[in-house]
Amino acid sequence: MHQKIYGFLYDFVFKYVFGRVQNAQLLSYLLNALLDRPKDNKIIVIEILNPFNLKEFSGDKLSIVDVRAKDETGALFTIEVQLLTHSKFIERSLYYISKLYSSQIKDGEQYSKLQKTIGISIVNFELFKEEAEIHNIYKMFNEKSKALLTNDFELHFVEMTKFKIEKPHSLRTRFEKWLHVLKFGDILYNVDKELPEELRSEEGLIMAFDEMKKVNADSELRYMMEARAQAISTIATIEEDYFNKGKVEGEIKGEIKGVVKGKLELARELYRDGYPLEKLIEKTGFTTEQITDNQPQ
Repeated sequence: MHQKIYGFLYDFVFKYVFGRVQNAQLLSYLLNALLDRPKDNKIIVIEILNPFNLKEFSGDKLSIVDVRAKDETGALFTIEVQLLTHSKFIERSLYYISKLYSSQIKDGEQYSKLQKTIGISIVNFELFKEEAEIHNIYKMFNEKSKALLTNDFELHFVEMTKFKIEKPHSLRTRFEKWLHVLKFGDILYNVDKELPEELRSEEGLIMAFDEMKKVNADSELRYMMEARAQAISTIATIEEDYFNKGKVEGEIKGEIKGVVKGKLELARELYRDGYPLEKLIEKTGFTTEQITDNQPQ
C-alpha cells in the first residue's frame, strides 16, 4: 500500500519547499512566475523573514503557515496556500499584509523607510465567483478617477479551482507551468515517469519537485504533517466557520470533486501517452474503466 503523497498545496510542504533559507532562489523562481516578472525586472529574494522551523509546527499544529521574504530592492512578500475557505478570508488577507507593511518601522521612525509589500494567496477554492480570471490583483485606487493612490500595496489571489487540467505540451507560460505542478504535483510524483520536457525546462521546477520528494520521504516530517492534518481535520469537523453547515459541506464536496476530476484527466493523458495502465491503476487508485474512458465525467 502506497503512502499518501502531500503535494505543494499542503501548507507544511509549501513552507518546507519555499520557506527554507537555502531555498531563497527557489522562492524567487516561484514569485517571478506568479507575478510574471520580465528578465530585466526579476525578483531576487535575499532574505526569508520567517524560515521553516519544525518547532513552529510541534508547538502549534494550527499555526498560520506562510512564507515572508524580502528582495534586493527592499520589497516585502508574503505568500501562502490555503485549502479551505472561511467567511472572512479577505479581511484576514488585509490584516496580515498590513502587519507585514507596518512591521518595517517602529514608532518615531520615518515613513520613507516603508517599502512595497505584496501579499499572495494561492487558494484551492472559489473566492471570487464573479471573476473569470484565475489570478486577480487588487490595489488602492480612487473610486471615481481610477487613479492609483499608492503602489505600496498589492494583494494577489490565485484560485486553483479555475485552473483546468491541460496537456503538458499545451502549457505556454511560466505561470501555467508552475500552477500545473503546484496543483497536480502529488499525482505527478505518484507515477514512475519523468516530468515532461515542457515542465523540466522551466527554471526551478525540477528543484521544487526534488524538495517535495524530500519532505514526503522524511519520517519525522511525515509525522508532523500527519499530526497537523489530523488537527486541522478535527477543527474543520466541529466548526461551521460562520457558514451554514449545508453550504460548507456543499462547497467542500464540490472542491473535492473538482480535484478528483482533474487528476483523473491527468491519468488519462498519461495513459494516452503510453504509460502502463496497470501502474496508473496502482499509483492513482482509479479503475481501468475510469482511466480508459475518454468521455467527460
